[in-house]
Amino acid sequence: MRRRLFGFLAIILAMPNKAHPQALTPTESKLVEVINARISDEIAALQKVVDIDSGTLNVAGVREVGRYFEAELQPLGFRTRWAAMPEAMHRAGHLIAERIAAKGTGKRVLLIGHIDTVFEGHGHRFERSGDTAKGAGTNDMKGGDIAILYALKALHQAQLLESATVRVLLTGDEESPGLPTTVSRRDLVEAARQSDVAFSFEPDSGKAVIGRRGLSTWSLQVTGQQGHSASVLRPKGGAGAVYETSRILDEFRRIYSVHPSITVNPGLILGGTDVSYDESRSAGTAAGKFNVVARAATVKGDMRFLSDADRDGAKAKMREIAGANLPKTSAQLEFDDVVPGWPATDANRKLLAEVAAVSRALGMGTVEADDPVTRGFGDVNFVGGVPSIDGLGVKGEGFHSPDENIDLRSLGPATSRAAVLIYRMLQQPRS
Repeated sequence: MRRRLFGFLAIILAMPNKAHPQALTPTESKLVEVINARISDEIAALQKVVDIDSGTLNVAGVREVGRYFEAELQPLGFRTRWAAMPEAMHRAGHLIAERIAAKGTGKRVLLIGHIDTVFEGHGHRFERSGDTAKGAGTNDMKGGDIAILYALKALHQAQLLESATVRVLLTGDEESPGLPTTVSRRDLVEAARQSDVAFSFEPDSGKAVIGRRGLSTWSLQVTGQQGHSASVLRPKGGAGAVYETSRILDEFRRIYSVHPSITVNPGLILGGTDVSYDESRSAGTAAGKFNVVARAATVKGDMRFLSDADRDGAKAKMREIAGANLPKTSAQLEFDDVVPGWPATDANRKLLAEVAAVSRALGMGTVEADDPVTRGFGDVNFVGGVPSIDGLGVKGEGFHSPDENIDLRSLGPATSRAAVLIYRMLQQPRS
């Protein structure tokens, strides 16, 4: 009996345990060793790019950061080019680096980052204190950009890029995309079209991003019949522009305050007898009197949504609401589609499982998906149906503030995860 029991236990122990992470291969372990040996160089590189002022509208600064990455990527076998934007857009452009294998069979990988920052950088230089460093872009997302670079350096040293197709696209205006995005994101859309999988290196919040909401802006123009306030809401005077505007906005509130994924926000409102709005300054003026029915009103707002189908359905509903006018009023509602939705797809969830496996193998713990509704848009919104994951960058706090910082202990693990993940993608045949 005891012999049979031991035999049964031996069989159980020999069976593969799917709860255990897939171990790193010798090649992958070597990649991690190379990255860990260079961590001081990696931190120095991060300091160098953080200390270059590159706020979105600092065209010269963004271009200088781009030149740094150009110079670093070219020795790794990447052909680089700078995609300049039209001068009227007041944006620097994007760095595109490509290493394309003529006979490669592995998946074609797209790596996405951005080299602009919210703050112009003045007074936000790299300042280290122990395992933390402050500075504009330390985690959003020059830290992620450096992780991309040093992951590729390790892969190149190991000669693992010889038959690989890898594209790197570092945008220069993610924090405030140049409009129209059909122009400013044209190169990113094309790079995604030529790729099988995409990874974006926005900050690591502890959960992977497998979906982001898109953005459309809207403009509401309302007119009413100007007249004495004694006639308001009576047959002679009608409702006036302000009452009609209030009705429309309250209907928006009633419907979209309970919608699971769509939000509609009126960000600016002007109403009275005379209204003017300056688009370039996002500011305006309104004049009127307490005893005069308002003649005009202007509202500027945005809509956030997960899928383009959700967006189109919301547009139709909002137009229906705006068209059901109160007496002697009219309303015109116009939309501008800025960023497409990036819904969480089954392909993204499948890719997340691979990211989680790499993370566990590196001892970083598993990775779960964040709720897409909690996220704003990012460059990854423009990859279309390509399986994608975002949030693979470094850890830190305070991004978009003067206190932005990076946990320097996260730089090596983020780089190792990127290198192993890219390597595994390059080993998988294209479907």
